[in-house]
Amino acid sequence: MFYEDTYEKVCAELEPLLLFDTTFLFNICQETPGKKLISSVLRDKFPGCIIIFTSNKGKDIGAKLALMELFLQLQIAADYILLLHDKKSLQALKSATWKKDLLKIISAKSIQKSMDIFCESNRYGIVATNEYIINEPFEEGHFSGINGGILKKLVQTYETTPATYSFIAGTMFWARAKPLRDFFKRYDPLEIRKELEDGNVLDNFSGTITHSWERMLSWIVTSQGYLIKGI
Repeated sequence: MFYEDTYEKVCAELEPLLLFDTTFLFNICQETPGKKLISSVLRDKFPGCIIIFTSNKGKDIGAKLALMELFLQLQIAADYILLLHDKKSLQALKSATWKKDLLKIISAKSIQKSMDIFCESNRYGIVATNEYIINEPFEEGHFSGINGGILKKLVQTYETTPATYSFIAGTMFWARAKPLRDFFKRYDPLEIRKELEDGNVLDNFSGTITHSWERMLSWIVTSQGYLIKGI
């Protein structure tokens, strides 16, 4: 969570998850005004939730890496992980629609559908909004997009070799916990986080490590033989 005016909406959006055996882990940017009030509201709404504060590094990707470290430290025995953030994307057109579409996956109907998909086949590792499953350009054996040079280095360093280079734009999706748990036990998420850019980093004109890891978070799962399913 980064924006000080989103917490009430976030609480409402997460309500369907209260019907399930859910462990809520929150990261609030330490620069966010009113973070103590936000923390109090979250604890009231989601009893037993755990809240951490981190610097604005790597935007939501950096926050998710910090939460993965927390997930590992707590040894949470979850079958599934749901990655979310209080997306605004002030620089993007139709950002409100973007978030609404991404959040389809946590409506009561979609939660059940997602669980049915995972139960239907153990080949499915990620469930996400269909319209935001994007193919990273890969031509003649090379990444051809703006993040191509960074992605080439990352997939080599972290031995990620998915069958396709599809990823979830916006980084909101359900995933099986096992492939993420296995990867981050091997590669320290906090060490990865150190490499991300500070502040509101954009990849409009040049590649960034942060946006490259947006892709990698999907490929971590698909490199282990799992498929992405859209709803």
